[in-house]
Amino acid sequence: MLVRRISKTIFNNKKAESYVISAVILAGVSIALGFAVLAWAQGRSSAYTQEYSETMNAETAKLRERLAVEYIVYDESAHKIWIYLLNWGTINDVEIQTVHVRKGTLHLTTSTFTLSFFNGTLIPDEDLDIGEEGYILISSIDLDDGDYYYVRIVTVRGAVFDSTFVA
Repeated sequence: MLVRRISKTIFNNKKAESYVISAVILAGVSIALGFAVLAWAQGRSSAYTQEYSETMNAETAKLRERLAVEYIVYDESAHKIWIYLLNWGTINDVEIQTVHVRKGTLHLTTSTFTLSFFNGTLIPDEDLDIGEEGYILISSIDLDDGDYYYVRIVTVRGAVFDSTFVA
């Protein structure tokens, strides 16, 4: 009798079906949300990995840049500075962004200069490749004769090279 009552209750009770259907729907929604979160997390992780890789490649390229400041000449009568450079690094396309000339409180920054080969012809791509030599010519700069000056050369990748000279 008890078995009949239980089986009658289970098979005739429509509420039990709604509980099962709601549990299946809830499980399906939970699984779908889980996959959506997984896809989003994987996409963000991929983007972070790519950004990190690009940053590391840029920093590595910056570390591979090596410029030797071979000689600096100042012509007082023409008010020009010649800075002779050699790229002895392991990366091509070392492009100079700015040149800073300092003495005490005097600080001159210029991004208008010419980069030329030693024979005087302009370097067409305006950068130094591996083993390439050239010079920077800065015009219209008035310095005190016999004073000690600092020169800082900053490349496009952000590498910094310092040198000194006496005008």
